[in-house]
Amino acid sequence: MKLVLRAEKRTWSAGEEVAVQLIAINDSYEAVALDRRLLVGPNPVPAKLEGIPFPVSVEPAFSREEQNVVMLNPWCFYGRERFWKFPAGRVTFYGYLLRRPVEGMPPEGPKDYEALAVAAEPLVLRVR
Repeated sequence: MKLVLRAEKRTWSAGEEVAVQLIAINDSYEAVALDRRLLVGPNPVPAKLEGIPFPVSVEPAFSREEQNVVMLNPWCFYGRERFWKFPAGRVTFYGYLLRRPVEGMPPEGPKDYEALAVAAEPLVLRVR
C-alpha cells in the first residue's frame, strides 16, 4: 500500500479554499482489504498555529463491520479530500494508515510506531 498527499498547487492565496487529497493506492498485484477507519488524514499543521489545533481527519465507523472495509484491487485507490482556509504562512499536511486502532492520533502519526502501517510523504504548501 502506498499513500500520497496531493494538492492542485503548492502556493495558495490567504482566504482561498485549500483542497488536499490523501490517496491510498494498492501498488501490489493482489487485492488488499483497507479498513477506512484506520486511514488518517489529510491533517494540516500550520507553521503558525492560531487557536486550537485542527482535528485529525478520519471517517466515522459503520455499525456493521463489513461496511468499514474497502477491497482494493491491484492498482486501484481509495481516498478523501478535505478543504480549509488558512492565513498566510506555511502549512504541512500529514497522512498515514494504521495497522490497528490506537489511543490518540497526532496529525503527524501515531505515538505507537508499531501501529503505523505506512505514512505519506508530508506535503508542504505556502499560503501568501
